Amino acid sequence: MKLKFNKNKKGVMGIILFFLVLFTIAIIGFAIALVVPIITYVSGEITPVMEGLGMAGNTNLSEASEYSFGTADKVANMLPILSILAYVSMLVFSIVIVVSYRYNPNPVFLGVYFMLALLLIFGCIILSNMYEDIYEGNDFLGEGLKENQAMSYLIIYSPLIMGVITFITGIYMFAGKQTESQGGFDIWLKKNLNQQ
Repeated sequence: MKLKFNKNKKGVMGIILFFLVLFTIAIIGFAIALVVPIITYVSGEITPVMEGLGMAGNTNLSEASEYSFGTADKVANMLPILSILAYVSMLVFSIVIVVSYRYNPNPVFLGVYFMLALLLIFGCIILSNMYEDIYEGNDFLGEGLKENQAMSYLIIYSPLIMGVITFITGIYMFAGKQTESQGGFDIWLKKNLNQQ
């Protein structure tokens, strides 16, 4: 009885951990999408000023600034692409974790899974609405978000994306890897074939 309780506890903790990871990814994506335009804007404003400093005694400050701030500006211009890759990689990694997870939760926890999926989608709707309000602004941040269209698309449609991920992983978790201790179609088929 204690072993069964521990397995059920492990199943619930795995489900909760999965949804915590997904919501954390949504929050990180939201933060990255907002920080990247700020860094790009600041870099675009500072770099020309620093590269136009000229000479200070025997030191060429413009050349030194080109090496430091110029390189930082190139990295800042690559951040939108890197942010998209990081966000998509985190989403794929979350699916890989579920696929490699060895334990099938008890079908009783399907209700818990469904409730947590709804909470995740509602949380993503709130993040998406906040992002869309900033996106529609006419300030530098809104313009920066409009330039990074792919990341904006991923954040605005994050409720749909997270919904699809939870639906697919839910099917895999609860129906995809049945073991002998939990039954499943394969066990039923073997039992009926052995009776004939």
